[in-house]
Amino acid sequence: MRAKKIFGYIFITLSVILVLPIIGLFPSILKAVFGLLKIFTGTESYEAGKTIGACFYWLMHISLTIVLWVYGRKWIKESSDVS
Repeated sequence: MRAKKIFGYIFITLSVILVLPIIGLFPSILKAVFGLLKIFTGTESYEAGKTIGACFYWLMHISLTIVLWVYGRKWIKESSDVS
C-alpha cells in the first residue's frame, strides 16, 4: 500500500468524523448565519464579534471537511489506477 493511499483513507475518515458535528449542530449553523443579520441592526460589538466568530468557525469547519474528502478520494483513486 502506498503512502498516498493510506493518507487518502485517513483523510476520508477525518472528513466523516468532521461531518458528524455539522449534522448534529445544524440549528447552530443556521443560528450563526442568521446572526449575521443582527450585525446590521445596530447590536453591541460583543454580539457582533461573537456572530462573526461563529460564522468563521463554521466556514472553516465545512471547508476543511470538503478539502479532506476531495483529496482523500483523489489519492485513493490515483493509487487504485496505478495498481
